[in-house]
Amino acid sequence: MLVFYAVPLVSLFLCAAGSVAYLLWAALRRPSRQVRWAVIGAGVAVLGYAGAVAYGLAFTDPVQVCGRKTLDDDFPLVRVRVDAFPPDVACYWSDSAAHGPSHPTVLGTWVMRAGTGVLVVALSVILIGRRSRASRWVRAGAIWSPLAAAMIWVISVGPAMELSRTELYDACLHDKTIPPDTKLIRIDVRDIERTVFPPSLTCTYSDSEADLLAPERTGLLGCGVAFVAFAGAALSQAARAGRPKPGM
Repeated sequence: MLVFYAVPLVSLFLCAAGSVAYLLWAALRRPSRQVRWAVIGAGVAVLGYAGAVAYGLAFTDPVQVCGRKTLDDDFPLVRVRVDAFPPDVACYWSDSAAHGPSHPTVLGTWVMRAGTGVLVVALSVILIGRRSRASRWVRAGAIWSPLAAAMIWVISVGPAMELSRTELYDACLHDKTIPPDTKLIRIDVRDIERTVFPPSLTCTYSDSEADLLAPERTGLLGCGVAFVAFAGAALSQAARAGRPKPGM
């Protein structure tokens, strides 16, 4: 009842109130289009975060946020995990071992991410449009490469690092059963090693090893290389532009 009725109704009311305030501000200040999108993105991100944590109730009474899976309570609630950022409420039921936990406020999390994306794009456009000795495409690369790395970390690496030992074990089993030629006779996960920098989740089996974060680590490395290249190009262009021309 709370997730399906109260949170959407409060969100709609706040969205309507914010829209009135935004229209008044836009009419009085007449900001640029990029600034308007930045304000809209910030407002949507804040509203999405508030909805993702059920306006604070996820921290004070998370059981009420999960509610019941069925009306007759065939699958009782076992435990609840609440992550502050990125916001996530995971409800573990008696059948979650087979079907996984439910995330009743996942829509708010995606709304927050969409608003944050709009805010970041608008701010980057404002920064790129300013006068500079470096070209726009170089500045765009220097801005977007660390932002892409942050997005990879927040969406993939961060949640993986917060998994419990049981969840990591299930992830290792799932990764081992992906190839179609795997013979599902017996899969023995002997050890799980977790490192933060560089990020890795290494599953050690009886016959091999697998890193669950190998694609993410490659993406972070690529973003780092791109940032160094674009930042170097920006510094080089700025230095050349600052030198006096011959004969002057």
